[in-house]
Amino acid sequence: MKKYKVLWFEDEHENFQSIKDEALLENVQLIGYSNSEEGIPELRTNYKEYDAVLLDGLFFKEHGQKGTDIDQTAFGEVAKVLNELKAKGILMPWFIFSGQPSFVKVKNDMLEVLKDKTFANGKVFDKSKDEDFEELLNEIKIASDLNPIRKIKVENPEAFLPFDLGIIDKTYESLLIDIITAYQNQDYRKMNLNVQRDLLEAIFKALNSPIPCLHDSFFDSTKKNKPNLEGCTRFMEDRETNGHKLNKAVPKGIKSAFRKLKESTSEYSHLSEEAILKLPFLANTFLLMEILEWLPDFVEKNYKNYI
Repeated sequence: MKKYKVLWFEDEHENFQSIKDEALLENVQLIGYSNSEEGIPELRTNYKEYDAVLLDGLFFKEHGQKGTDIDQTAFGEVAKVLNELKAKGILMPWFIFSGQPSFVKVKNDMLEVLKDKTFANGKVFDKSKDEDFEELLNEIKIASDLNPIRKIKVENPEAFLPFDLGIIDKTYESLLIDIITAYQNQDYRKMNLNVQRDLLEAIFKALNSPIPCLHDSFFDSTKKNKPNLEGCTRFMEDRETNGHKLNKAVPKGIKSAFRKLKESTSEYSHLSEEAILKLPFLANTFLLMEILEWLPDFVEKNYKNYI
């Protein structure tokens, strides 16, 4: 079962290892941030990596603050970002887990305005009560299982394995999520072939670093290490390219998949972004999934020390 990954805003999270350990036993991983200054950029940039958000009532606003420098401002800032995501159609489950009397024991006006009753009816879970923590973990799982992004990952574990193993950088995982989302929504616009090309490039980059398969000469260091698609494709077909050859077993189907993806994601550049390319998009989607499923075994057999 895929772990539930939760972004936790808590000024003392480093002192609550026992809570993290207990959550992990229930398959919930708590990733702590003590302040909104560092946590909010993580939320904005990498929200697709998390299943839910957990907020203390009071925590630090800025990095480096200590002791009693806590107030409700940081809570309000994070709640605002969560509402901004919601307005964009990104429904991130979030919950309040606090030991502060001003949040747990008495009515709090700011909390009443900001809390989201969509999740656990807006309940404030009391950090001092074991039964509340058990209920909180259960509510996190219930809400997360309805999260479309988590459902995509759970339903396609083989395709996401290269990201989980560190073969492909996690920053590119959102490309696969966007492709599967477009597939589910029957969105066959040419703009989505661009995303498929970006994922193909990410695979080639991974096969250069951290996996030392593709030679550096196939990449343009002046353009953020952009791969030469033809050169990379020829090499993965085990054809001599610029004096280099793979000399490793690659199934014919995978060789063909690389070639088809390279050609298909490049040949429609003259069309508008809104042009409908149903069959190329569908074919490319499954070819990418096939390569992603093949990749861990290829790396395990040939580059085991690099993962």
